[in-house]
Amino acid sequence: MFGIIVRGMAMGMTEVVPGVSGSTVAMILGVYERLIYSLSIVTTDRRNEVIAFLVTFGFGMVTGFASALFIITYFLDNYHASTLLFFLGIIVGFLPYLWKEAQQQTETGLKSKHYIIMLIFISTVIVGQLLSGIMSVDINNMSIMNYAFLIVSGFIASTALVLPGISGALIFMILGVYEIATDSLLTGNLPVILSIGTGVIIGVLLTSKLIRFLLANYSAGTYSAMLGLVIGSIYAISDNLSGQVDGQVILLSLVTFVAGFVLVVVLKRYQDSRFDDI
Repeated sequence: MFGIIVRGMAMGMTEVVPGVSGSTVAMILGVYERLIYSLSIVTTDRRNEVIAFLVTFGFGMVTGFASALFIITYFLDNYHASTLLFFLGIIVGFLPYLWKEAQQQTETGLKSKHYIIMLIFISTVIVGQLLSGIMSVDINNMSIMNYAFLIVSGFIASTALVLPGISGALIFMILGVYEIATDSLLTGNLPVILSIGTGVIIGVLLTSKLIRFLLANYSAGTYSAMLGLVIGSIYAISDNLSGQVDGQVILLSLVTFVAGFVLVVVLKRYQDSRFDDI
């Protein structure tokens, strides 16, 4: 049981960081298949088989998420640009691996339709970022549409739990609700927390089977969509860079960018060596 809690904590901590996939960490820790299987049958009459595991794992995730949330929020508040460059380094470092994985899903390599899918999702992220200012959410003056948008955001982000390579925090950042979500969790804003949480829970229950189906039957197209989201997120994060720029900030940002890049390389090498030993 303790081992399951620790694995849940590791996955929960990574879900706070845009660009680090909790599903990838679950793979590294050897719990991914069990998690996806458990989520896929929790709505069936076989749920009793997996309830104990999901509750234990979920407790670990919540604990890890909460502890990492304070750390990430501190760095975003005090070292905004450098922290975003760390996220950017993670994303840039992960792209070659995700591209390789997409290529491996088809014997003949990616075709024109896959690049079209990729471009559609890149464009979706960019357009969404451009419209984020228009559709900004004021947590002190929420409307029904704002709550509906948060529920939908949670629903979309929930796919990160079952899609290796995609980060739930990254989805929130693309949709422009990352800081809203983190601030609400820290301040205990229950209406916002419940809205996003409702979307996440519904999404996990409904999309786990869909994602498994897409990966099993349309894996290349699914990975192409993931690539589009990740590539587009480079623009989304870059667009949020702000604050005073001087030599110290540039140097620190360069260091954090490299640190994020190296972190992904180390994680992937550990994952690959682990699977080679199995």
